[in-house]
Amino acid sequence: MTQHVHDMDTGSAVRWTSPERGEWTADRNGTVVGGIHRDEGRYVATRGRRTVGRYRSLDAALAAVDHRGLTTLAPNRTWAVMLAGINIGIVAAISLVATAILR
Repeated sequence: MTQHVHDMDTGSAVRWTSPERGEWTADRNGTVVGGIHRDEGRYVATRGRRTVGRYRSLDAALAAVDHRGLTTLAPNRTWAVMLAGINIGIVAAISLVATAILR
């Protein structure tokens, strides 16, 4: 089994392990975040349960799994932001109604 840790800050470092030939697993802080397996001469990269793509080189597949988008939110974060906005809107509406009644 081989292990590689990229030169990143330790809080977000991805640790790559190769439990068997042709298989690589990426974990961050003990949580599996993705993997790569060899299939028909290509490297198939996955992040979570989603297939990221098929790559000709191992380096390209490693980069695809390791890449974290800075502009896109994870689906669960999108819901959290949306619900927070709705809650703020409700509180603002209640405040306006209360102010109008108390005048």
